[in-house]
Amino acid sequence: MIEKIQTEVVLDFNIAKEEDLKNTIDEIKAYTKEYENDKVTLISLEEISTGINGKKQFKIILETERDSENRGRLYESEEEKLFGFYDEDNE
Repeated sequence: MIEKIQTEVVLDFNIAKEEDLKNTIDEIKAYTKEYENDKVTLISLEEISTGINGKKQFKIILETERDSENRGRLYESEEEKLFGFYDEDNE
């Protein structure tokens, strides 16, 4: 069975290149995952205020799809979420 979980994040972001915002969202998506086979999708990106002093605020909604019958391994650290699992067989 597929579970769908929505997560809402409010992000204060220094005005910079659009590529920096995209990279930050990709990192948030990675941190949202709990299991190896989770699929995280950006549902909504909305600028909710033009900030003072060169900052903007964004409301981000992410959806995590998780197959309850095939979750994969549980991430135990932030490093695993970003870089994957360390396989001891590859030493």
